[in-house]
Amino acid sequence: MKKTNSTNAKAKKSARSEGKSKSTRKKMDALEKKKIIASLTLMDDIFMQVVLEEQACTEYILQTILDKSSLKLMEQRLQKRLPNLHGRALVLDCLCTDEKGLLYNIEVQNSSAGAIPKRARYHAALMDTHTLKKGEKFSKLPESYVIFITDKDVLGEGEQLYQIERVIRKSGNLFKDGSHILYFNTARQDDNALGKLARDFKEANPKEIQSKVLSHRVASLKEGKLDREGEKKMNVLLEKYRKKAVEEGIEKGMEKGIEKGIEQGIQKGLEQGKNHLALLIGRLLEAGRMDDLKRVSYDEVYREKLLKEFGL
Repeated sequence: MKKTNSTNAKAKKSARSEGKSKSTRKKMDALEKKKIIASLTLMDDIFMQVVLEEQACTEYILQTILDKSSLKLMEQRLQKRLPNLHGRALVLDCLCTDEKGLLYNIEVQNSSAGAIPKRARYHAALMDTHTLKKGEKFSKLPESYVIFITDKDVLGEGEQLYQIERVIRKSGNLFKDGSHILYFNTARQDDNALGKLARDFKEANPKEIQSKVLSHRVASLKEGKLDREGEKKMNVLLEKYRKKAVEEGIEKGMEKGIEKGIEQGIQKGLEQGKNHLALLIGRLLEAGRMDDLKRVSYDEVYREKLLKEFGL
């Protein structure tokens, strides 16, 4: 009888201990979520997608970049897939149409490699392919804008806004094919409307965002003013964010393994990149270094620096 009582007491103690452990993990998870959410900016493409679900935000961004205050959107689609039976497909961050039937593709690019000119050309080409219906005249092709919002000055000429058009070389006149490509360089923050928007894109605190429509939207997402559906979307966002950071780190790890000529080949480079990145992410989360956690997903040089810092 005494043994039974002793066993029951141990079982209860173990259950209480396990319950406390689960409670602690939940608190840690909640704290981790808050830290990650608090550090997000509009330059985080996954977070940007959630922000743009409020169409007024998309309108404001386009109105500011294109200097068209009267621009009104009729339709927008986020993460729109453009299939290609004969080649590479695309998934567009944001594809929208205004009242006049003009097409706009907005892409947030933190990596210079993701914003090379030929990618912009391909976006424009595939948009055209999916717009003109079979048998329609080419004159029916709508005017289109491909807009890359970049973290750095990808084109390297110091401009705040690059507006790329085809021209007739001899005369210098516009070719007028209706295709427009723009690069919005958020690294240049002049004292004008574009400069204010650039600062808003890199501001994590909604109270410091100057645009009312963007500030209100970011605050509603970060401060928990969400219904069940909104809460669900934010949780999905966090999972995508973690997954993206890991996947990009694995890919970079594999590339680094190839460059160094690791004897075991690509597989070992992949495994090493995965293991090292997983350990690094864990260390950064424990230290609450959310800005560093974001940066390691796309900055290879900085990631190597942190790996050395933590002895990994």
